[in-house]
Amino acid sequence: MVKGTAELQRPVPLYMQVVRQLRAQIASGELAEGERIPSQREMMQHWRISMQTASKVIGALKTERLAIASVGRDTVVAPGAAARIAAASAGTAHATAEPQSSSLETQATAAMTAAPPEVAEIIGIPAGRRALRREEIRLDTGTPVIVTTTWFPAAIATNAPRLADSQPLPSGTLAYIAEATGNRAARVAEEHAAIAADAAIAKILGVTTGSPVLITRRRHHTAAGVLITYSEAVAPAGKWDTRSYAVTGT
Repeated sequence: MVKGTAELQRPVPLYMQVVRQLRAQIASGELAEGERIPSQREMMQHWRISMQTASKVIGALKTERLAIASVGRDTVVAPGAAARIAAASAGTAHATAEPQSSSLETQATAAMTAAPPEVAEIIGIPAGRRALRREEIRLDTGTPVIVTTTWFPAAIATNAPRLADSQPLPSGTLAYIAEATGNRAARVAEEHAAIAADAAIAKILGVTTGSPVLITRRRHHTAAGVLITYSEAVAPAGKWDTRSYAVTGT
C-alpha cells in the first residue's frame, strides 16, 4: 500500500512533492532500510502522475542515495538513508550562518535580463539570451554593506519560482533552491579581487566611481557537478560584512 497524501499542488514540481513525502517517510522510519519503495505504477495510481514523473521520483531518490535497486526489479530504501537525511537537515556538512543582527536588512529585486557574455557562458546559455538575475542589497542600519547579483540556470529558475520575486528569501537562496528543486550545493568555487567601482555599483554602495571595492565570485554546484547559481558580491572598502558560522554535519 502506498503511503502519504495523494494531494499534490503546483508550483512545486510534482516529482519533488512526491520525493519530499517519501523522504519524510524514510526519515521517520515509516519506510525502513531495505523496504520496497512504491513502484512507478503504484506512484502513478496514488499520486495521479505520469510515468515520466514517477521515473524522475525514483531517479531523484537514487541520486540522493536514499534508494537503490534490489536483486529483483524493485527499488528499496538504501542503507543509511535515514542518517543521510538527518545529516542534510543538520547542515549537510556546510557552514550555516547564524541569525543576522537586528540592524541588518536585505532588499531584493529580480527580473529576466539579457545575460552578459561571460555570465551566459558560465550558466550555459547563448550570449545575450535572457536569464533570471536576482540582486540583493544588504544594509546595516540603512547603509549598504554588500550588493550581490546572482544568475540562475534555466532549470533552477523554472523550478524555484520564488527566485523571481522581488522579496528577500528568509531561509536564503541556496536553502530555498534545495527545498524547491532538490538541488543541494555540495561544492563552491570562489574567487576574490579588489577592483575599481563602476558607476552602477558606486551609486548603490554610495561611494565615488573608481573607489576600491572587493568583488567575490561564487559558483555553487551539486555533488554531481551541476551548476546551481553564479553570483558576484561587491563590498566597499572599510565596510565589514560580518558573518558567524556553525559548522555541522562534519
